[in-house]
Amino acid sequence: MRFLCLFLLLPFLPACGAPKKEISSPIGSSVNLSTGPVVVIDAGHGGQNLGARANKPYCEEKRVALQTARLAKKYLSQLGYHVIMTRNTDEFLPLERRVEIANKAGAEIFVSLHFNSSRNPIAKGIEVYFYDGKSSHTRTAASRRMASFVLTQLIRRTHAVSRGVKSANFHVIRETKMPAILVEGGFISNPQERAKLKDPDYIDQLARAVADGVDQYFKKVCTGSGSILPQRKPI
Repeated sequence: MRFLCLFLLLPFLPACGAPKKEISSPIGSSVNLSTGPVVVIDAGHGGQNLGARANKPYCEEKRVALQTARLAKKYLSQLGYHVIMTRNTDEFLPLERRVEIANKAGAEIFVSLHFNSSRNPIAKGIEVYFYDGKSSHTRTAASRRMASFVLTQLIRRTHAVSRGVKSANFHVIRETKMPAILVEGGFISNPQERAKLKDPDYIDQLARAVADGVDQYFKKVCTGSGSILPQRKPI
């Protein structure tokens, strides 16, 4: 049984590097990463790119994404990860720049946070995407596993409808070199979900769930019982 477990984990291990001692941050300063793996959190949209939006109550995707990303960074940092944000203010970043930040940082994983919209106001729920890259089966498999962990935690904490783990050709999860996922955390076009996304406590649960899912991915897929992370209480 022990050998079987090791065999099942082997396809994922190359995508889970050990923590790096030092890299250059996106702004060029030296960063000590001894606390844990490097995670890039990407808050979707920003600046003039508002993303999905709706009235009653008024809600903009770019603002909710940034709010969620900041909290996710907080909780991941508490768990011992080194978190880099593609944006930490209301600014516009081209997709290419987001990818560049992650690749230059030597990130272990990339998580892009978004919120959905549909012409059908009844559409609701949370879904998580990964890129099905035929040329890199290891990265694809790791991305799929991470998406599954994150979605499970999102549904557990929010009790939202699960729309599943899906593959997609989004630029930021296709061009990044590490395992990458894109989270759609609910429908701004749905009045009931939009009201929840205006609630700080609900956003807090979304962020905690993202951190929980990422932490499970590293501990169960990348490190197994020999975790490279400090033992901390769950958030």
